Amino acid sequence: MIHLTVEGKDIVLYKPIDAQFYLNVSQGTLARWRREGWLEPVGEVGNCYLYTQAALDEALSARNKDRETKEVSYA
Repeated sequence: MIHLTVEGKDIVLYKPIDAQFYLNVSQGTLARWRREGWLEPVGEVGNCYLYTQAALDEALSARNKDRETKEVSYA
């Protein structure tokens, strides 16, 4: 994680390895979510994408909603 202070506000940016642990997903899943638009990085340093906690929470929420709509009920 990268901790920054911008205009008096503390900002935490997650590197991919930190995002994987936070979301409990693999590196491949994280990359797929980024490619498919489920997860939006706030920046890139070299070949390393950076994510905010809000972006990670949003991706997790969207994933959970998607799973709920795909649930099948059996009689």
